[in-house]
Amino acid sequence: MIDYKKIIPQFVVLIVSLIAVGLLMYNKVGNVLNDTLEQNIARQTADLLALTEERFNSELAELQFASDFISTSPAPEMQTNVLARLDKHDPRISVGLLQLDGNAIIGQSLSEADFPRLSMAAHGNNVIDYCTGKGLLFAVPVMNGDNIRAIVYRLYADDLLAELFGLTGFSSAGRILIQDRNGQLVVPYKNYGDEDKAFFADPTIVEGFNTIRHDLLDEYAARAASIYYEGPRGKLFLFGADLPQTNCAIMGYVPWSAVAGSISHINNMIILVTSLMLMLFPVASVCMLLINGKAMQFEHAKIQADEANRAKSAFLAGISHEIRSPLNAVLGMNEMILRECREPNIINYARNSASAGESLLALINNILDFSKIESGKMELVEENYQLDNLIRGLVNIVKPRAEKKNLTFNLFVNPNVPNELFGDSARTRQIVVNLLTNAVKYTQAGNVDFSVDMEQRTGDRIMLKFAVKDTGIGIREEDRQKLFSDFQRLDSQKNRNIEGTGLGLAITYRLVQMMNGRVEVDSVYGKGSTFRVFLPVQVTSEAIIGNFDMDSTPIETEVYQASFVAPNAKILVVDDNEMNLLVVTSLLKETHIQIDTVLSGTEALTKLAVEKYDVVFLDHMMPDLDGIQTLKLARDMKDNKNKNAPVIALTANAILGAREMFLREGFSDYLSKPVRPNELEEMLRKYLPPEKIAAPMPVTSSSMMISQTTYESFKPELGLMYCGGNVEVYRDILSVFCRLRENEQAKLQAALDIGDWQNYLTLIHGLKSTSLSIGGEQTSAA
Repeated sequence: MIDYKKIIPQFVVLIVSLIAVGLLMYNKVGNVLNDTLEQNIARQTADLLALTEERFNSELAELQFASDFISTSPAPEMQTNVLARLDKHDPRISVGLLQLDGNAIIGQSLSEADFPRLSMAAHGNNVIDYCTGKGLLFAVPVMNGDNIRAIVYRLYADDLLAELFGLTGFSSAGRILIQDRNGQLVVPYKNYGDEDKAFFADPTIVEGFNTIRHDLLDEYAARAASIYYEGPRGKLFLFGADLPQTNCAIMGYVPWSAVAGSISHINNMIILVTSLMLMLFPVASVCMLLINGKAMQFEHAKIQADEANRAKSAFLAGISHEIRSPLNAVLGMNEMILRECREPNIINYARNSASAGESLLALINNILDFSKIESGKMELVEENYQLDNLIRGLVNIVKPRAEKKNLTFNLFVNPNVPNELFGDSARTRQIVVNLLTNAVKYTQAGNVDFSVDMEQRTGDRIMLKFAVKDTGIGIREEDRQKLFSDFQRLDSQKNRNIEGTGLGLAITYRLVQMMNGRVEVDSVYGKGSTFRVFLPVQVTSEAIIGNFDMDSTPIETEVYQASFVAPNAKILVVDDNEMNLLVVTSLLKETHIQIDTVLSGTEALTKLAVEKYDVVFLDHMMPDLDGIQTLKLARDMKDNKNKNAPVIALTANAILGAREMFLREGFSDYLSKPVRPNELEEMLRKYLPPEKIAAPMPVTSSSMMISQTTYESFKPELGLMYCGGNVEVYRDILSVFCRLRENEQAKLQAALDIGDWQNYLTLIHGLKSTSLSIGGEQTSAA
């Protein structure tokens, strides 16, 4: 028989004990939750403080820029111009220039009685100050050497502050404002009214904020602080942070329910579960803690992912600029060695150096291309192109590499494939080059076969087919699924000596997908692989490619010839790196363009005011004035003689969106470093006045070509000997000879016609000596 008299009291004791434990745990969880949220809100307040500092520092930076310009350009009209750039055309915003005592040079006078911190600007400090009814002041000293000559300022009226400097954060229920050290309101939040005034005047709230100020005075304290408040105004979190270099502080509050409401519901559920299902309380508590932990892990993972993405963008920007700048000098100087040197062993060294430099540039471009594809901002640029030219270019690139490894390179082209196509030829070339170079890299003996064909044709569209077959190392079956993955190097132990980032096939695969094509792979490990790419393209003509003979495909020679000459054209090149200036001037030497160079934006502004240029190349990353700032100042200069001259951004910044950014800032075009000679000349042909561009004299690898119908016994090597082996001097003499030839012939004919034999003999004697100096041996001996 059950003894209820014993069981009921024990049951009651158990229930009371568990309820007590539950309440204690509830309070403990509540305290831990509040402590955690205090720390979290303090961290968010520190982030908000950083954003506010950035906004204020941005104001000071604009004034500092104006101050620096006024320091170097003291003319009153220049001061007026630069202050006009600070003016935001709003009557509630005033801009001006003060004497050290606060009296106006330009704009309105300001009193130290209203802005006590203004005196600090007269002692060389940047100043942020506030005066009720006057507004928020930003001031920066104007230096004259080590002395302070004036103060430039911008003053925002009170009714603008909430709109321009109002703060938001935490949640829509939170409120954030800026006060001065005495508690005077500086920047209210939007819709700040009487209820808000009463809230911040409440003695219990004031006491809470005083506690925060006291915590911030501790030398070991963090930049921001937060406390939990529970009183007449409800349950809140109060927070604050001092704004450095000002007499102001950020203050605000957020309702407890806005940041902990959902978690408080969880705690209430815990109490309810404790009351109704006492025995399951520990399990429920553990479950809720796990849920909370998972949520925090997810948030932490999201923050880490965002930070990693920002770090990757910063890395790409850095690697683009830091590697491309010196690489520009290396490749540029190497190009000049190949053009001008006649020593075979040195030329061989230079070719190897150029090959290594191009490989490094290809790696950088792969990384940047991958970033564009990954962000979804890679765009296809479709145009009309000829398939035979594309194939010829591919052969020129890959065939020499294959022959260098003693590989047989075979080409098979279906003669019935249409030749006139419409599509992205550059990306098509990139896709096939990746496959061909991979085949050469991973094949040690045997052959590489490259075939071009087509599949079905529907109307004016065909499926273009490229196939690359090799007798290389092949691919293991278990590696097939990783073949097109990012940064993957298959069979890395075996292929550790083969260069590359592991991005080539990943980029190829994604480009093919963008072009609505497909990739197929067949491979036998140890025997070789076959890659097939199918790309849909539009046919623009019924002309077919016909019989394509690889043996007749010309391999590009290394003899340089300028694509044009423009001795009457004049350009300005601006770069803070003297080596980069030397690269550009050297690469353009054969064009005979007149080139001025300067090392800073300030020097460029001076040049633009006194010289007229056809084109300006302007570097971006320069100290003091960068390229964008220089361009804006140049456009605003009244005495600029080159306002309509095209300005080309010349920069190592080649990351995603760089071109669009420069065009948006007012540049005419964009040229990335390292500068390629053909791209540089193409850019000049595009923007130089057509009447200043002329065709160059043709050249050969040893000197310059002369029409054999005119000079049958012409000997360039003899002319070079008379010029001391100096090709540059020989070229100049030959150019003068050709230019004066018709005039001298006319003189000879005139002397012959009138029988002026003395003058005729004199002219003949001169012709004999000048002919020999350029290698005209037969003419000289006649």
